[in-house]
This record gives sequence, C-alpha cells and structure tokens, in this order.
Amino acid sequence: MTVLQRRGSVSGFTLIEILIVLALVAIMAGIVAGNASAFIIGGNAEPPARVLKRATLDALYFSGEKKEEIFLSWLEQNATFLVQDRQGMILKSHPVYEEITDDIRSDDELMPKLEFYAVPPLAGVDGGSSDLDSDELLLSAIRFHAGCSTPFLTVIEFRGKTEELKFDPFSAYVLKSEE
Repeated sequence: MTVLQRRGSVSGFTLIEILIVLALVAIMAGIVAGNASAFIIGGNAEPPARVLKRATLDALYFSGEKKEEIFLSWLEQNATFLVQDRQGMILKSHPVYEEITDDIRSDDELMPKLEFYAVPPLAGVDGGSSDLDSDELLLSAIRFHAGCSTPFLTVIEFRGKTEELKFDPFSAYVLKSEE
C-alpha cells in the first residue's frame, strides 16, 4: 500500500496581512489612549455651574436651619465653593475638581474664573436700567439670611465659555435668561 501525499493549500496568514493588522491595532490604540487621557482629566471635574447650584441650595438650607447669616464664597486657588457661617466656620465645601493637580492649576482654561454681582434695583422710565456700575456691584461673597439671599448674578468662565446665572433670592434656583 502506497501512501499518497497530497499537496493541499496551506492555511494561515501571510506576513503582510499580519503587519497590516498590527499597524491598524497600533493606530487604534493611539486614538484610544489620547481620548482616554482627555476623558480622565474631564472626568475629574464637574461643571462649575452645577456645583454652584448645589452650593447655593446648601447655603439657603443652612441659613434657614441655623437662623443666622450664611455666606457663599468662591475660593479660586482650589476651585471650591465654600458655605460658611458668620464666624467663618466652613459648613460645606463644594469643589469643582475631585483632585486638583499642579497641571490643572497652571492651565488658565482648566481653572474656572468666577465673579458674583449683586442684582441692583432697576431705575429709569421703563425700569430697565440701574444707576450703579458693575464695579460697585461686585461681591466677594453672597449673604444668605432667614431662607433668602441677596439677589445675585454669577459670571463663570470655564474652558473658553462664559456663562451667566441669575439666581432667585428666595428659592436659590436659576432664573431663565431673558433672550
């Protein structure tokens, strides 16, 4: 009996096919790694407007509960909203970043800029203007007392965008902008 050896097709991949697949995997890994690092940096931060809304509600709550003046302020070097009593004791801290690094501190676009302004009484014939300049209305902290606050407007600059939030003094909710 003779054993016949058949010549069949060799299954497998050629070297060029393997190199193409490896190149595609390397390109995809580079894209994913770049996006992952941006996602991690962005995931460390919460939008300052959202944190401010939460801090404002806490300040309103503490002013009603403690029956004393409560102050909401912005600590720029730590990107944190502070709710304090009149003695300066911190009742609640609301950071924008879970962990703030030197890289974040040194990048102007990643550090939020924030200013509080008092909302002045309107004057004039149509009641649409004020006699006060914005420099006179700039506040270092917002005062909350007996469940209400000074009417205030907040201007937030973060990641190249500017946002204005006007708060209702009695509910601490953001009022819709008049556009």
